[in-house]
Amino acid sequence: MFKKGAFELGCTVCPVAIKYNKKFVDAFWNSRKQSFTMHILQLMTSWAVVCDVWYLEPQNIRPGETPIEFAERVRDIISVRAGLKMVPWDGYLKYSHPSPKHRERNEQFVCPGSRILQNQCCVDWRSSR
Repeated sequence: MFKKGAFELGCTVCPVAIKYNKKFVDAFWNSRKQSFTMHILQLMTSWAVVCDVWYLEPQNIRPGETPIEFAERVRDIISVRAGLKMVPWDGYLKYSHPSPKHRERNEQFVCPGSRILQNQCCVDWRSSR
């Protein structure tokens, strides 16, 4: 997801799609698995960092379009051109953990009575041993 601030200014946005080729090195930095120093060292000592870059048509906000809708439209244009799957999250998802309260509420919404079922399964499993 893009930060919406750049799309609230009413300026022309010039989208650029960048897709890295993993043939020589994976340019994606997973900060949970590797320090930034090690990532830079890996990039600098690899044979090459290969990527395709597409400069796309400049985009302006349309009449009646909100900044969030504008950002989503630009994101869609970039993902289609680069052949990437659009997902409703960004790279910072790995840092967030839903609270147990939120998880339980979603469990009850998806599967009402799941606690009863889980407890019954445990009782049945224990009694069969």
